[in-house]
Amino acid sequence: MKHNDSMPSPQPLVSVITVVLNGVNHIEQTLSSVINQTYKNIEYIVIDGGSSDGTQAVIKKHENQLSFWMSESDHGIYDAMNKGITVAKGNWLFFLGSDDVLFTENTIEDVAYFLKNDLSLVFGNIVYQDQRVIKSRLNLFTLLHNTVHHQSAFYNRNLFRTWRYDASFKLISDFELNLKIYLHKLGYQHIDRIICRCDHRGQSRTNQELAYQETNLIRNKYVSGMAGSILTLLYSAKFALRKG
Repeated sequence: MKHNDSMPSPQPLVSVITVVLNGVNHIEQTLSSVINQTYKNIEYIVIDGGSSDGTQAVIKKHENQLSFWMSESDHGIYDAMNKGITVAKGNWLFFLGSDDVLFTENTIEDVAYFLKNDLSLVFGNIVYQDQRVIKSRLNLFTLLHNTVHHQSAFYNRNLFRTWRYDASFKLISDFELNLKIYLHKLGYQHIDRIICRCDHRGQSRTNQELAYQETNLIRNKYVSGMAGSILTLLYSAKFALRKG
């Protein structure tokens, strides 16, 4: 259910959450892209999984500009994201990968205008390092596979009051949240602008077999019977074409 007519919250607090493990080659630019935002009502949270490559030293260099950071072992990216959710106080949550950067210094300021109280999701587009612009969308294709990149998505805090990412999934747990938003017809807004510059070699692209399996497992939790079987067959055909 798309909405356009409600008033935005005045200067909502945005919690930006970055999870990282041994990301010393990229974490500096990721941190800087958030710290240098023109929008100032940002709570920046960094969850480190116990890095041993110098990542923690980079984080400590910026710790006075962070709202919260911690370093301890975890059970994968979604376990770490859940830790960030637990400590976040923002009205809206945004998950920025440790090798991704916000597109401009004005990105969150531009998005903040659209963060309306009755919306569950506000999202835009991403650009890969090879300059391909990828448009996120929430529509019938969301029934097949994940169509919203988390690096472009701002989620209403209310979504996480009784829900957390399933940490048993390694790559595609965010598909479940986007699928729930679509199936429950929650309010959303797409912004046709680039939110984030991302590494095109992300894990879900380099480990496509596991991403395929997790996508089917998540979809089957919500769409069963004949409809579920048809969607699985369609996605199998699409996956085969992509591999070919």
